Amino acid sequence: MVKRLALAALALCFLLCGCSVIRESGRQGEKIPVSALDLSGLEYYGRVDKSAVYFFNETSGTLTAELRTLVIDQDTNPAQAAIEQLLRGPSNESLKGVAPEYMTLESIEFSRGVANIYFNYDGAQMQPRQAYQLELAITNTVTDILGASYICIFYNGARAGFMGYPSAPLRKQTGGIEEAFLNAYARFVPETQNVRENAEQPVETPRPRTSEISTVLYFVSTSGQYILPEVRTIKYTEENYVSALIDELRKGPLNTSSMESPFSGKSQLILEPEFEQISDGGLSLKLYFDNRPVRSEFLLQEEMALSYAALIYTITGFIPNVQRIEIYEGSTLITAQGAPDGKFIRSNYKGYIGSSIPLYFADRNSDLLLEVHRSQEQGRTWSAKARIIELLRGPLEKDGNNVWPVMPSGVTEDDILAVEVYNDTAYVNLSRRFKDACEKLSAKNEMLLVFSLVNTITAMDGISKVQFLVEGEQTMELAGSLCISDPFLRNFGIIKSGG
Repeated sequence: MVKRLALAALALCFLLCGCSVIRESGRQGEKIPVSALDLSGLEYYGRVDKSAVYFFNETSGTLTAELRTLVIDQDTNPAQAAIEQLLRGPSNESLKGVAPEYMTLESIEFSRGVANIYFNYDGAQMQPRQAYQLELAITNTVTDILGASYICIFYNGARAGFMGYPSAPLRKQTGGIEEAFLNAYARFVPETQNVRENAEQPVETPRPRTSEISTVLYFVSTSGQYILPEVRTIKYTEENYVSALIDELRKGPLNTSSMESPFSGKSQLILEPEFEQISDGGLSLKLYFDNRPVRSEFLLQEEMALSYAALIYTITGFIPNVQRIEIYEGSTLITAQGAPDGKFIRSNYKGYIGSSIPLYFADRNSDLLLEVHRSQEQGRTWSAKARIIELLRGPLEKDGNNVWPVMPSGVTEDDILAVEVYNDTAYVNLSRRFKDACEKLSAKNEMLLVFSLVNTITAMDGISKVQFLVEGEQTMELAGSLCISDPFLRNFGIIKSGG
């Protein structure tokens, strides 16, 4: 009993000692531009973040960071702004740019610590050291801003690997670039391959010097909505890359609470995989199975597409230059959602990869909030409004019995009029109906609602404050127990440890 009282007192202390509101110049009833902005009084429209962007230091032979102020567009991955800065080059004359001309950023995927960065490139073939230097600079830049652990880089839809050979996803590099290049060369390039600055891409993938390589595998989420990555070290023997990848997918993920194998154990390769050279140096791969490589309970086209997406993402994310894959059941070419002509292409399945976001719901047994994680599609991951809508959905069965909803009954997505970010503040514009629905909330439930919203939104990079509005105007209260006229900071003290 004493422990619970002390915990409640601590939470109240956090609430009253600066985690609630920041007094600024706003006044009750003052109109705040939300949908139609008056930019004259705002320094930035969108999130603002400071992050390191890396370039080559010829003097030290290492990558050196330049600190840049990034203006991040609404609902946009912050790494996009950082990479755009990298492509523009350094401002410090002592540093050297790493990106060649005619290279543009296409898109970014980020899920469970793995970032896939896609570029369009129409320039001349990069020399191996130049390409490695570029990719390490991208890796360091993205790692710093996203906290990513593994980076995979694709040019014109295909992964290049290391000098055209299968290689591990990249990780942040702190030492000399030349030493890192030679170490990677020793790990991934066959012993018989001579060092050539203009190495030709092999038609068939030869065996690297090492037999163990960290590999990104993709599995189906237990919700049956997305594919999710998992990184593990795989032992490869001879040139069995494809069959080894399929065997690992069949075994299933290590994290069985949120993922499962994309196909059942009865799906087996009946012929050796066939590689074929196609235009622009790319490869086509043919796979022959005895049964469709999907989960046995998947009967609908959209369900089977998840299995195919996991298989395509796994193979094209590891084996270099694979542009398309054909899958056969016996001798019959399989057509599917995303591949109506039987040609499975990675870009056709980009919408299937999910990303995990933190949400905060009430704890049934205390006056605190519990953190839960929810998978969302990439396009919604960076949207503050999408996170609030996810709160509206309420807890799921897998979240546990102690996770309780925080939203007042009767409110819908239509009651979240807008959520837009200016500088480091998110403006949450609620409807009058939302406010009216809050009137019967107790002081405890009002506090949990407000900080559920605040903590969920401030979990996003570059957002440190939340300002609540009702029909575009500042207001004093929702239920009457908590003043909401000024911005709120994140409240760490109300989050239950180990929840």
